[in-house]
Amino acid sequence: MRRTLASLDYSFRRLVNILGPERVSRDPMERLMYSHDFASLPKIAHLQWKMIPDFIAVPKTVEEVSRLIQFAYEAGIPIVPRGGGTGIVGGSVPNRGGILLDLRRMDRVEVIDTERRTVSVQAGRTWKELADIVAARGMFLPVSPLGAPASTIGGWFATGGVGIGSCKYGDARDLVLDMEVVLPSGEIVRTADRSADLSVAYANLNPAFFGSEGTVGVITSLTLQLFPKPEALTPLSYSFKDLAGAKDVPAAIAGSDLEPYNASFLDPIHLAFVKAVRPDSLDPQALANIVFEGPKDEVTASEKEMDGLIAGLGGKKLPEDVARSQWEGRFDLYPARRISGGLVITQAEFPVSRFSDMVRRTTRLARRLRMQVAVNSFLVDRNSLAVEPYFLMDEQAPLGPLTLAFVKKFGDVAFALGGHPRGLGLFTAFNFRKMHKGATGIYETVKSQLDPYRKMNPGKMTEVWTRYNLPIVNVIPPEAMTLGLEVAAFVRRLKPTSDRYVKIETGGR
Repeated sequence: MRRTLASLDYSFRRLVNILGPERVSRDPMERLMYSHDFASLPKIAHLQWKMIPDFIAVPKTVEEVSRLIQFAYEAGIPIVPRGGGTGIVGGSVPNRGGILLDLRRMDRVEVIDTERRTVSVQAGRTWKELADIVAARGMFLPVSPLGAPASTIGGWFATGGVGIGSCKYGDARDLVLDMEVVLPSGEIVRTADRSADLSVAYANLNPAFFGSEGTVGVITSLTLQLFPKPEALTPLSYSFKDLAGAKDVPAAIAGSDLEPYNASFLDPIHLAFVKAVRPDSLDPQALANIVFEGPKDEVTASEKEMDGLIAGLGGKKLPEDVARSQWEGRFDLYPARRISGGLVITQAEFPVSRFSDMVRRTTRLARRLRMQVAVNSFLVDRNSLAVEPYFLMDEQAPLGPLTLAFVKKFGDVAFALGGHPRGLGLFTAFNFRKMHKGATGIYETVKSQLDPYRKMNPGKMTEVWTRYNLPIVNVIPPEAMTLGLEVAAFVRRLKPTSDRYVKIETGGR
């Protein structure tokens, strides 16, 4: 449906009738702020997608969300839910304008049940805020995203969240007991109500929305499992010359009796990026940051065992104040954004046993594309490692946007080593069929049943819509997107000089 000025005016009045004038906006500058997520995009992307929404709507209640969705369906307008905007694949970025549903005002903590150790909270509350609130009550929210100060409860669940604490407590899915969701029809449902027999097939619908990226419903409230606040939490930091020197650490931890709360690995390029912004920070080196929590005597014993394990692998233990500083800065991994006009992050999951191969192949890939790429990672569980390379991008340079080819080629590395990319959204939807193969049709069937008119965050995950609602040019075939990125990679390899945003003096990569 083509949106004329008259139809936009009518839609604006309808939205104001639902929310009031103070919670609906058509302001051009405000709408521009919602045209991207955490990752940078070249300006040419705006030719391909209409990433600036037509309206910003800010609901406070589930009833308002339901009414907004019903109106969007009546008017034939796409509706895109958004939390904190900390995603990196465009899942909360419009591709054909429409209504941007900003859920951050839905931030009420509804119930804290100290006996059952649960908390019910609206989806727009951030993870750090909620963690602080329950900590004041003597409880512990054990898993959180790397962007916890801005990442919302519902948004991280909807993007298949793994992060800090996943190594011991699982992913976001393992914490969620029940949810309130508004379907594309406007119907409000509970996904795993206590009155339901969850042993019956399909009674627990939580998995249907985990990682769904807002394409089959809007999560408005969640009930989460809490844990007792640990007696002790001790961060430890160990140094290696480069990431290749730390290649055996993840597998050694996974193969031991140790049960770290978190285990992350930072490479010298990351520390060089940080030092360029903060001169008093650590010199470039590879770090293994390990955290233990629990009873004090168990944490002390784990620290001693960890010290011995690292010493046997050639690592050096860093002072306590360094480890504490690393832990306190765990949510601030990307100050390097200030060095350049753009910063791009990608993520993939690898078998722990292929960590060394991942380091070697990713290093070679960055060298071939003449790029400086920082490669950070963390243990997801004893078998899996989440790897998050990131790089700076000069959006104004003629070949700057071609660095996005790294995202596709790094995904190829993951597939080759028995892993897979994480996240689909708008920018990496071409991976869906490669990851899910024959099961792709099942998702499309579910999507068609719940969202027959394709208005709920449309043109994402299994397909890539363009801004043009015309035959032939309305969708980018996955093969075409893949080919375009392969061409970009080829052109990058012809670049006579390598990107050098910072100088690395470790003798590493």
